[in-house]
Amino acid sequence: MSATSTDLVDFLLRLRQVREYTPEPLSDEAINTILEVGRWSGSSANKQLTQVIVVRDPAIKRHMGEWGAKPAATCATAFLIVSPGGMGFDEGRLAERMMLAAKALGLGAGVATLKEEGPEKIKPLLNIPAELNARVVVSVGHIDVEARRALPPRPGGPRKPASEFVHWDRY
Repeated sequence: MSATSTDLVDFLLRLRQVREYTPEPLSDEAINTILEVGRWSGSSANKQLTQVIVVRDPAIKRHMGEWGAKPAATCATAFLIVSPGGMGFDEGRLAERMMLAAKALGLGAGVATLKEEGPEKIKPLLNIPAELNARVVVSVGHIDVEARRALPPRPGGPRKPASEFVHWDRY
């Protein structure tokens, strides 16, 4: 059965940041699928300068959580995006594409950034060259449905209406 355009749009509209994971590990097949989708993500001038470090080591993930990427501490696998400076747009495209791949596999994912001295502290732990940036983390795991249900309602409620988001021709 093939997906209709309505199915695909609905899939995109349902992507959510996930921060609650079960301890179940990801299969190598799931990790490789997420990486393959990420590898085909677009990049500025097709230079493909971003790279990904797959982090499964609990101690490293715990450090990532301490340094601002909190969901990394409890996810099954964290994907650290590494790039030269000035690649923020490419990092965002890659992160979103990896999140969509995780969702397509029935997994949860979220994106966070290492804060303050986190990007510099992570480099020696993962042998990252000094001249590269290492700050964007995509956390992926099996969704802890019960923990998500137990969360209090988010402040602000649903999305703001399109009339407060969209401007036609001028602001």
